[in-house]
Amino acid sequence: MMSRNMAEAQIPKRIDAVKLVKVNQRFNAAIDQNNLTRLNEAVVRCLEPVTCEIEFLQAADKQRLMRGSCHTSVVMICQRCLGEVTYPISSEFEIGLVFNDEQASQLPRNLEPVELDENGQLDLWSVVEDEVLLALPMFPMHAENECQADVATVLEPEAETTNSSDERPNPFAALAKLKQ
Repeated sequence: MMSRNMAEAQIPKRIDAVKLVKVNQRFNAAIDQNNLTRLNEAVVRCLEPVTCEIEFLQAADKQRLMRGSCHTSVVMICQRCLGEVTYPISSEFEIGLVFNDEQASQLPRNLEPVELDENGQLDLWSVVEDEVLLALPMFPMHAENECQADVATVLEPEAETTNSSDERPNPFAALAKLKQ
């Protein structure tokens, strides 16, 4: 049987979540970033393993829970200057472990459901990867004072583009000719 607190180690990919809830298992471990395909496709590169602290527990209402946090560091493309920007990523989560949609609908609103298979098994790497992906910034950017792009030109259009509306042909001119 596993100890209640595992030392620094690699997190197992598939787990028996029901069993881990019964023994109130805790993990303090990491997932090699090279094993997280979707994360590696979403970023330029992941700089370090995803370190996790995860606890499996049962709430007072008998609901099975997985609570924890995960941390890593990634390189993404700055949306202002198109250079590389490094981001520390952190996520805290509390997940309700369910077997079906009916159980998921009974969860409190603050819990995100994750469905276990019929044997109570869970792909733990996939759940942690989901949490890291959700923590990625939608529009990664350097801080304004660190960005290579000229922020003033990015935010303010040039004067020539705003005054050029007089010179453009009317797109409906051809329709006006047809009407005659």
